[in-house]
Amino acid sequence: MSPLVYWQLDVFAERPLAGNGVAVFPDARQLTPAAMQALTRELRQFESIFLLPGSDPQVQGARIFTLEEELPFAGHPILGAAALLHHLQDPATDAEWTLQLAAKSVHLLTRRQERGFYAQMDQGVAEFAAQLAPVQAQVIAEAFGLSGAQLDRRYPASVVSTGLPYLILPVTAQGLAQARQQRTLDAELATHGAAFVFLLDVDNHEGRTWDPFGVIEDIATGSAAGPVAAFLVEHGLHRRAAPFSLNQGRFLGRPSRLDVCLGSDDRVSVGGSVQLLARAELRVDPRELT
Repeated sequence: MSPLVYWQLDVFAERPLAGNGVAVFPDARQLTPAAMQALTRELRQFESIFLLPGSDPQVQGARIFTLEEELPFAGHPILGAAALLHHLQDPATDAEWTLQLAAKSVHLLTRRQERGFYAQMDQGVAEFAAQLAPVQAQVIAEAFGLSGAQLDRRYPASVVSTGLPYLILPVTAQGLAQARQQRTLDAELATHGAAFVFLLDVDNHEGRTWDPFGVIEDIATGSAAGPVAAFLVEHGLHRRAAPFSLNQGRFLGRPSRLDVCLGSDDRVSVGGSVQLLARAELRVDPRELT
């Protein structure tokens, strides 16, 4: 049996060792979901993605795991996987891919750059759900150690989704810098129909988010970038069909640029540069993993 190969990539990165790292398994058909979860914990990535090839090399099944759980959708693992497919299949021109996830199928475009690849995904139409009252937003802010003065009350805290619902909490630049998640928010997020909180400095287009327990801060969150883009356009801060960029990862020493655009058809695109960093293989039989 051939060894099971996986790759380490950096997404939303202009150079290696920047942006958000992800482990990509290009052929995980030998792995059970339990093994996928265990490998993600072993590799200590914020997320890992496991591809399940079929008869069409440009259409792949995919499963995404965090340290705690499987996700129905995520951003930077999908972009990283598409860039790796471009590298492995080496098309002569720009390429198109479809990744079939638990929540949706995602269409992607990739192209080779002088350094690495550029990958872009169609996240679909953003859905706006709950809008929080000021007192509810204050409760969420306090969970990050923030006062009412550090909330940006010009814009309402809102739940927006392109496959994974984020509670977008507008904060000041000072609030973003000082924020630290201090407790779990499962109960509040369930009430609002959200999975995660994304703190957004509207003026500087910069954000931060943590895992559900507040232990690990994400470097660059592609699944939040689409909702944030829709939120900014909804509030008149950007024009439709006009690309712009979001910033994340500065507070972790890995600044990342996420390119976004809300099209005239209301569909959101999210893209960024991807760098291949390393290739490795498992030295155990995948059938032995649980």
